[in-house]
Amino acid sequence: MRATRLTLSFGIVIVAIATLFAQAPGGRPGGGGAATSTRATTAATTTTAATGSESNVQQSLQEILEEPSSPESYKYDPQGRRDPFQSLIGPTPKLQPGQRPPGPPGFLIDEIKLQGVIRTKQQGLVAMVNGPDNKGYLIRIGDKVLDGEVIRITPSSVVFRQEVNDPTRIERFREVVKELSPEAAKK
Repeated sequence: MRATRLTLSFGIVIVAIATLFAQAPGGRPGGGGAATSTRATTAATTTTAATGSESNVQQSLQEILEEPSSPESYKYDPQGRRDPFQSLIGPTPKLQPGQRPPGPPGFLIDEIKLQGVIRTKQQGLVAMVNGPDNKGYLIRIGDKVLDGEVIRITPSSVVFRQEVNDPTRIERFREVVKELSPEAAKK
């Protein structure tokens, strides 16, 4: 039984060595002989075929690289998908830099000063604010300002929802409260 296992193991080693010699050029590790010239011819044919396919690949790459790469030549093709660079909220108004709409829609929340709160029969509470142009304006719940909107009016304050453009913050909005008399509250 031991002899059979030993013979089997020895046979596997011999087959492995024979396979190794058969893969080497010329039938032995040093090469040489008639088999070498046959294999050299086969290798040259394979190299020529590989070079031909490489030249085709290089020619295709060259054609791709030669395409114009100017920004005017590129067109986005959505193929039924939405444009990822287009706002989901809606089109933004086209304003020139430094140009703002007139009145409260053109004011930043920080520029607005609360002057008073008026109670009306039809509209409820309405806030009277002073803008950066030193004029008085009336604002109601839902009115938009440049960087937010009015969400709540109380008898002594106005609460704005300000849009925050900070990518590190989780919340996209923050609440800003404008008090009627902030100096009296501080003392």
